[in-house]
Amino acid sequence: MREEVKTFLRRSTKFEKNAVWNLEQGDYDLAVFHVEQAMQLLVKAKLLEVVGDFPKTHNIVTLLELLCKITQDENIEKFIKENKVKLARLIDAYISSRYFVREFYREEAVEALNLLKELKSLLKVGRLEC
Repeated sequence: MREEVKTFLRRSTKFEKNAVWNLEQGDYDLAVFHVEQAMQLLVKAKLLEVVGDFPKTHNIVTLLELLCKITQDENIEKFIKENKVKLARLIDAYISSRYFVREFYREEAVEALNLLKELKSLLKVGRLEC
């Protein structure tokens, strides 16, 4: 596994741990933001592994659609279709953390963490097969 892929996966794991801690502390805005960062790095790691590069975008849907197109993976396509609204909320978390004020709720943070777990399972990252 390329060193860059390992680095992205380590960082993704750190963001996930931060998200869990933020959720426990009641910092839901940060929890959702950290989940978004974890997912972004996860998908970028997979793209690095598969094609050796990734587009310079922060849009998780765009990244997932590219991964789906490249891998022809129907499970990724299904994941995107079933979770597009949830993924859009994560995009909101990224954008609002920099430019706007948007309050997130506990339920959204829990939902985001569950979505991250689902994506990790889909990409088999827990076993470092990404």
